[in-house]
Amino acid sequence: MKRILLVVLCFLTLPVAASHIVGGEFEIIHLEQSEYRVNLILYFDELNGNAGARDPNVTARIFRKRDNVFMTDIFLPISNQTPVTYTQPACSNGEIVTSKLIYANTITLSPTIYDDPQGYYIVWERCCRNYNITNVFSSDPQFGGAYAGQTFYLEFPPVVMNGQPFINSTPQLFPPLNDYACPNRPYYVDFAGSDIDGDSLVYSLATPLNTKSSDALPPSGPRPRPYPEISWRPPFNFRNVMGGTPDLKISDSGFITVTPTVSGLFVFAVKCEEFRNGIKIGEVRRDFQMLVLTSCPVAEPPQIKGKKLTDADYTYDNTMSVSFSNTVMDDSRCIEVQVSDADALKADQNFNEKIKIKAIPLGFKKDVTGILPEITEATLINGSTKEFRICFDACPLLNGPFQVGIVAYDDACSLPLSDTLKVTVNIEPPTNAKPFFTTPNVTALIQEGDNITWDIEAIDPDGDQLIVGLIPVGFSPQQAGMKFSIVHQENGKVSAKLVWDAKCDVYDFTKKTNFELWVIAEDVDGCNLANPAIMKFNLSIKLPGNFKPIIDSDLIPDDPQKREVRHSAKKLYDTFSFNVTGSDLDNDFIVLDVRGIGFDINAYDIKFDRVEGNGAVASQFNWSLDCKKIDLNKQDVFNLQFIVVDNVNKCRFNNRDTLDVIVKIEPALNTKPLLEIKSLVATIPMLNNAITTNLGNQIEMGLYGTDFDNIPTKDHIKIDLIDARGSVPPIGYIFASGEGDGFAETTFTWNPDCSIFLDNNFENDYRFTFRVFDNRCFNVMADTVAIDIIIKDVESNLTTFLPANIITPNGDNCNDYFAMEGIDAIPVGECVTQDADGIVRLPKDNCIRKFAFIRIYNRWGNKVFESNQRNFRWDAKGEPNGVYYYTLHFTDKEYKGSLTVRF
Repeated sequence: MKRILLVVLCFLTLPVAASHIVGGEFEIIHLEQSEYRVNLILYFDELNGNAGARDPNVTARIFRKRDNVFMTDIFLPISNQTPVTYTQPACSNGEIVTSKLIYANTITLSPTIYDDPQGYYIVWERCCRNYNITNVFSSDPQFGGAYAGQTFYLEFPPVVMNGQPFINSTPQLFPPLNDYACPNRPYYVDFAGSDIDGDSLVYSLATPLNTKSSDALPPSGPRPRPYPEISWRPPFNFRNVMGGTPDLKISDSGFITVTPTVSGLFVFAVKCEEFRNGIKIGEVRRDFQMLVLTSCPVAEPPQIKGKKLTDADYTYDNTMSVSFSNTVMDDSRCIEVQVSDADALKADQNFNEKIKIKAIPLGFKKDVTGILPEITEATLINGSTKEFRICFDACPLLNGPFQVGIVAYDDACSLPLSDTLKVTVNIEPPTNAKPFFTTPNVTALIQEGDNITWDIEAIDPDGDQLIVGLIPVGFSPQQAGMKFSIVHQENGKVSAKLVWDAKCDVYDFTKKTNFELWVIAEDVDGCNLANPAIMKFNLSIKLPGNFKPIIDSDLIPDDPQKREVRHSAKKLYDTFSFNVTGSDLDNDFIVLDVRGIGFDINAYDIKFDRVEGNGAVASQFNWSLDCKKIDLNKQDVFNLQFIVVDNVNKCRFNNRDTLDVIVKIEPALNTKPLLEIKSLVATIPMLNNAITTNLGNQIEMGLYGTDFDNIPTKDHIKIDLIDARGSVPPIGYIFASGEGDGFAETTFTWNPDCSIFLDNNFENDYRFTFRVFDNRCFNVMADTVAIDIIIKDVESNLTTFLPANIITPNGDNCNDYFAMEGIDAIPVGECVTQDADGIVRLPKDNCIRKFAFIRIYNRWGNKVFESNQRNFRWDAKGEPNGVYYYTLHFTDKEYKGSLTVRF
């Protein structure tokens, strides 16, 4: 084969965040005690990566799986860097240049810290992958592109489980994917790793994980899961990774196959799950990329044909079958295969082609390389062929027909093409007589307490060495009191015995009384083929009788067989009491106890003494249904299971009887509290919970709450104002909640001003709603009272206002001064009063009109008096008789009048 020129991908010079990631994975390897080595393996694209993106160290981070709690950071310096070579180095023309970088460090995973049963995960984020990927959106984020980073992710179990150290190393030694693929040509690679603990590894394809941001390295370090997935570029997706026919697949054992149809650079991810004893304990994700080139050399696969030694020609193309008796000599227990390759006739291949053969087991796992000749390679020249002899051992690889594949490979680029001849082989093994037992199978029922011995003898007619052993079916013989031993052994004969000491007070037969055992005798023949003799034991034990204990209660005196009591409802603050008894006719030691089904009895202050004794026991159940212990919103039906147990009898029967008492708890009875409201101002009466008053009169009410419940204690009550509304929202009132045990009181006070009137409306309606409520457990009751309040502005009328028009200040105490408010009444006869009651009054102040001042002028217009007091007095002292003029000023108008002064 000659090297050919292939298309070389362009080398891109990119910033530190540039494309460079090919793939990689984590490993955690146990060293000793709590010491582990953490490896991060990163595959770096030397063609498309910037040297500045080759990190000198990385910082990975461990989180707890259960709740994503941060555990620790791990500093991993670079420790090794090696090139990844081709399967066939001669095929390389620089299309793929990949380096394997290993970052490593030793850490301590303390068993006192890393003990969570759900395990942990280690993660590192790095951006970005190559920008020339075909099946994934991956472009430079610095120019607004859709970035594709990689999140390296591994899950690992706790280092201690069930109180015992749990030693584990994660899967490792994954081979890199180091070759390119060719369109319409099968591609294959063994992608499986290994596990030094012998754990089972299961492989599957997964969608590659992206990073949470386009930062080359997140400034705050790796973040907890979940992690975003990459975005597939249509038409590619998880089920159409490369557009192959068939598309990319991986077997459970990690073998990858694909037949690509288009060229490009394709990213994929493999998930490897780690199982121990059928339970998943870990997971590692491994990302990689595959290059598919269109300029692959044209190549034909080799052809392998077979023939029997007695055949003249190679007539078997894909399959053949051969049989050999045990009389055939070693050099005749063979077939011949012939390999040809059309490429050996091509001038561009210099008329030669290298080929080789391999042998693989089909449907079983064994090393079959021993059937190949010493020389397995050849160079075909000018269309020549090469013959190889395949010889089989006298001992068959399996006990019966088996199938092997003889595979011919050429040296095509980038991976060898192949052809397989499937050979079914049936080899008659050397003559060997099957061993047998001289003692018959045993079926026996024995009484408890017996000690029985069975003699066993196995013979091999050929005198071969015999290996005799006991196989129990689903139980441990030692725990059942059985002992198997070899009495005498010689070639061709073995004597043994099985002893059963069936004492139920020594061995536990409560779960199993029937036992099956196989005694196997296998001869050691030349081929080590399975040819066993089997002697079967079917053994049973008859145990002595034992009466079941009986439970009873005075809740069901008429029906002692009843095992469930649905008791009538109980109310909070009640006491629930009854007696429970247990009895045993064998007078065995019994124990009587109670448990809550679905709840913890200890949390509810339940009193029931656990009692024990021989034959008969009794205990009283008491439960004070305290509101502080019982939350009916969470649970109101309680299942109390009373149990009497007899488990210390001779055979340790776990006999028991149960009584389920199911009780529903209801809220306590409650008497509704009462609320009474009274006006505390005698001049402002309250009628039918309503008050009507004028502005300027202070409203004051007393509120009194009463509750008559007093078992187990007085209810605590509280008075609240729960609503206040009106034609204008009320403000300025004074109210504070009142509370107390059995009785509560408080007051409401309000003295509004003119600000309550808006839009020339001088009468407002209000409603204040008060409530008194108790704290009765889960049965709160309340009384609500609404008080209606009407507040009007003061009436002020100037039309009926008639001030005096003359005064006589002569000292006779009759009409001696000019006033409009607060004039003392003078008896009629001595003085003529100025109105019916002897008092002249100004119009009342209200929100529209208020008294401002009065000014009095003489006839020359000079001001002789001024006052801003409503109860002013002017006695005209020092002024002459005559007519005077006054102006009376209100906030909304002015009133004028005249006054005569006469001494």
